[in-house]
Amino acid sequence: RCYHRRTMSITVAPFDQHQHLDTAAALLADRHRRDRERDARLPAAFVMPDACRPVIEQTFTSIGWRGVIAHDGGEPVGFMIMVPQLFPPTHFLASFFPPRSAAANYQQHATKDGMAYDVYREMYAVLAEHFVSGGYFDHLVSVAPSDAGGAEAWASLGFARNAVAAMRDVGPTDKPQAKVELHQASAEDADVIFRLNEELTLHHAKSPIFWPYLHETDESSHEMQRGLLGDPQANAHWVAYEGGKPVGMNTFMPPAFLSPLQVPPKTVYLYQGIVTSDARTGGVGTAILSRGAEWAREQGYEHMALHFAAPNLQGARFWLSSGFVPVEYGLRRRVDERIAWANK
Repeated sequence: RCYHRRTMSITVAPFDQHQHLDTAAALLADRHRRDRERDARLPAAFVMPDACRPVIEQTFTSIGWRGVIAHDGGEPVGFMIMVPQLFPPTHFLASFFPPRSAAANYQQHATKDGMAYDVYREMYAVLAEHFVSGGYFDHLVSVAPSDAGGAEAWASLGFARNAVAAMRDVGPTDKPQAKVELHQASAEDADVIFRLNEELTLHHAKSPIFWPYLHETDESSHEMQRGLLGDPQANAHWVAYEGGKPVGMNTFMPPAFLSPLQVPPKTVYLYQGIVTSDARTGGVGTAILSRGAEWAREQGYEHMALHFAAPNLQGARFWLSSGFVPVEYGLRRRVDERIAWANK
């Protein structure tokens, strides 16, 4: 299928947060309506522009945001906002994101139906010029997996899949499970959690994922874990033991790292999922996930969501075979930084 059309009449102008907010909210609501037609689990509230307004307005609290609005023959056909991402090198998220990047998150862009290919290309061209001139060479965008026209647009611009957000219900699984001891960790088990988290980070550093393990983030990561362990009513670390040895873990917490447009009511977030390398493929991961799903049902949750690295071969196989269905693709493009001095 060919998605492109004539773009001679598409114009792109700077986004004004007062003048264009209502237009952007209407475009986002319309995009969300189309997304819900393909995935009914997405929250219904955001098919209304009034619900989308505050989500977009939150963007304006980010220092350095930049946006554009696109018109075709005077009619608004798209908007896009990108924000700088500057995580300190000691932050626990620094291992997962480029140190100096610009991102258009899931709720920060939309186009009119049938115009994604051309409109996204035109809008990104304007925003990319601004951010590259400021030294932002890593560009990120979050998109719906079912948006074929948008996917074609981003692929044509050099973006590739980097991360996946996926969701499933909290029902039981029929996959074979290992016979392991399962315990909910408490604050006294912090060292066990730290070691399993390090196992997960080392796994992410291997081929073909290659996410760096930055040891300077350890303290921030430990602080994050202590905070979760300190509130067992809202969070849960389910740890599997074989012969007294911890061999896997799932960490659950309130929804995080996802757009409100992606999170149905009664959703819990699976922050960490790891099985040690010597215990994989034997049903340990399924046993932990099954116990976590049981806990989630007891807490009144109906859905669980998570992220995994797109090039994580073992992780992708496990999560997708365990009932998780993608709700977002995180795409990344790295611009050749030599453009900063070349052609001058």
